Amino acid sequence: MKFGATYKHALSAILTLLVAVSCSKQSADSSDSESDVPDVADKKMTSAIDKMAEEALQSPDKMEAADWVKRYPKSQIAEDEEGKPILLAPIVDRLREAGAQRIIIQTVKIGQGEFLEGMVVVLPSDAAARKKLFAMDPELSQLCQQTHVIDRGQKYLHYTFD
Repeated sequence: MKFGATYKHALSAILTLLVAVSCSKQSADSSDSESDVPDVADKKMTSAIDKMAEEALQSPDKMEAADWVKRYPKSQIAEDEEGKPILLAPIVDRLREAGAQRIIIQTVKIGQGEFLEGMVVVLPSDAAARKKLFAMDPELSQLCQQTHVIDRGQKYLHYTFD
């Protein structure tokens, strides 16, 4: 009898575990497809991004991107699929060439070190330049793991680095 009871408990535990794992997978699958994170930032989010960028520009913890890149030429913002660093300098160059009015780096000081925290891109009024800058946003947003934005007349693009 002991063997039968132990067998039933073990079988019950295994079945419970299988059901739990199955439910967990279904829950994860449905949450992926019905994510609360939009593919593109809506007007409210775009407005919030502009406000956050304004606050960053008022902060003393900032530096012109050109100065940051001169001081820290090997500064990286992410790694590619192969684990190679993605450097900030070429991105700043591309943004400048596309027509960004100004590119500001947000910094954070920890001890004696100064670290890259984010980047604010001041958008031009010229439609062609704006189009070029917004064409870069999907790539930059993906690198920064943030929601992609489209042109809604905002003043800034803002990227946060981990």
